[in-house]
Amino acid sequence: MVPYFLNAKTISDAWFQLIYNIFDHSYEQKIQKGSFEKEQYRLQYPGMAVYIEHPGEDMIPVMPYGSSIPSPTTMDYIEDYFANYLMDPQLAENETYKYASRIHNPMPKGGTQLERVIDMLKETPLTNQAIVEIGSPDDHDVCIGNDGKLDPPCLRLIDFKAIPEGGELTLTVSCYFRSWDLWAGFPTNLGGIELLKRYVACEAGLRSGPMFAYSAGAHIYGYQEDIARLRTLKPKQ
Repeated sequence: MVPYFLNAKTISDAWFQLIYNIFDHSYEQKIQKGSFEKEQYRLQYPGMAVYIEHPGEDMIPVMPYGSSIPSPTTMDYIEDYFANYLMDPQLAENETYKYASRIHNPMPKGGTQLERVIDMLKETPLTNQAIVEIGSPDDHDVCIGNDGKLDPPCLRLIDFKAIPEGGELTLTVSCYFRSWDLWAGFPTNLGGIELLKRYVACEAGLRSGPMFAYSAGAHIYGYQEDIARLRTLKPKQ
């Protein structure tokens, strides 16, 4: 099987195209480890690369007029996700990590990981080193979820890149997810990362630009298949 490549205008556009096409470009994976292990299956792309031209516009997936299908996210939820899960590193009781605790990880020479990246983009905007690491080798042992099972971060890295364009420098962001719930997670995750990119661009004095997203484990769960088929009008054959 070959990876699935997608050019999209907005996050909402990318979400719909991925859900629409997953039935023809995926394989069924019985879940042996992770969320819903031994209970569910995934319809999973063998690989996925998405380019989103205008990620700041139309973030919320649109449901047909009169439909009873709820949108998987809202703008309020995306803003809360950005504020609490990407920008607030304080851990709740029993939390071993959240993305913000890695994004704002204190550095040995002072400051946080994100502050280091912003300073780098201010001083040397054409760098290839402005990367925020979410994943850690220790995750294989220490990231235990509330259910007592191993739950390492799905998001592994966020890479910021300034690209010369029309006499200005445009900031892009690339992210990689080891596993990714396309129905419920994709629009909220990318909406939050878009808000993070805007913040970094503002702090570094750059123009905010497009987004690239990658995953070798992008999927919908079996319990989501019926509603995904209903939304895309793609019944089982």
